[in-house]
Amino acid sequence: MKVLQVTSSRTWSGGTEQCLLLSKYMNALGVKTDILCFSESQIYKRANELGIRTRVFPNTKKLDFSEAKKLASILEEYDVVNTHIPLAHWFVWTAFPFIGRKSKPKLVYTRRVLYDISVFSAFTKYNIFVDALIGISKAICEKLRKYPPLKRKVFYIPSGVELDRFSLRKVTLDLKRVLGIDEDTLVITNVANFQEVKGHSFLLAAFRKVLDSLKKRKLILLLVGRGTNSSNALGLIKKFNLEKNVMPLGFRKDIPEILGITDVFVFPSVEEGLGSSLLQAMAMERLVVASDAGGIKNYLIPDVNGIMVERGSVESLYRGLVKAVKILGTPEAERLKREAGKTAKKFDIKRVTEKTLELYREILNG
Repeated sequence: MKVLQVTSSRTWSGGTEQCLLLSKYMNALGVKTDILCFSESQIYKRANELGIRTRVFPNTKKLDFSEAKKLASILEEYDVVNTHIPLAHWFVWTAFPFIGRKSKPKLVYTRRVLYDISVFSAFTKYNIFVDALIGISKAICEKLRKYPPLKRKVFYIPSGVELDRFSLRKVTLDLKRVLGIDEDTLVITNVANFQEVKGHSFLLAAFRKVLDSLKKRKLILLLVGRGTNSSNALGLIKKFNLEKNVMPLGFRKDIPEILGITDVFVFPSVEEGLGSSLLQAMAMERLVVASDAGGIKNYLIPDVNGIMVERGSVESLYRGLVKAVKILGTPEAERLKREAGKTAKKFDIKRVTEKTLELYREILNG
């Protein structure tokens, strides 16, 4: 079997990371897996660093027949083509009619967002030529299955966590000292690209209330992710007078080290397919406070493995954060952290990779 993982994303995100991880671990299992992407993208650089073969998109337009033919000549070299983002899927889908092989590759699309697809798309680009649709959460699968042509093509396979990387045993850097954070300061961390859907406005409003009500506690909020140090983000921080208590770190590669100094991990998304960074924090047995958005409800159980709050509610998020800060160091907090770690193990990228390969084999065998 020869597999091609496809993404058109030029920046870094949870979906891009999953594309890279699947390629990495499929190759480790002896399944030749390449990545199709843009040469100026983050994944292109990281894939080459890992020794994963990359192919470069000839596409620059949404619909161009000459570009589609060039792409088709790449696709026909593979047995399975797995797309990971709508634009990438569109490029691949428009190229499929030009594939010269009598037997076309099997086409799989991984859906990572909860937004509805159009009826037209359900009957065309997510149906014709498509052999399987992977939903990374049960909520996504439910949305896809409501369209009759897609019902039998939908499979639930969550995103995976690289447990070998997200382990406290491997975190040795004294990052608190590097960042200039006092040892007695409690660190609250959010890892998410700065987008409205990630709930940063609710988080900053709630954190302001936390500081006002817990004046004797030394707290700092780390914002990690693309755009968290942008002018828009800095403006929002200034709006709530949080310049001294919020550290906007922007895009970082040292997420395990950041989680290693984290006391409470907060994830206030208002829409979320699964929440990979939340699962990473749980893998490192952090005390987590997260919204009840989308796929999060599939694995975060209130007061069992974390603290769940109402999405889009400043008051609920405020109460959840205060509770987390107050129970730190107690048996209750330690129990929640242990259970979080147990939950994350179910999302081991090695297990996810094997399950994905099982699906590939199933559709290849008809």
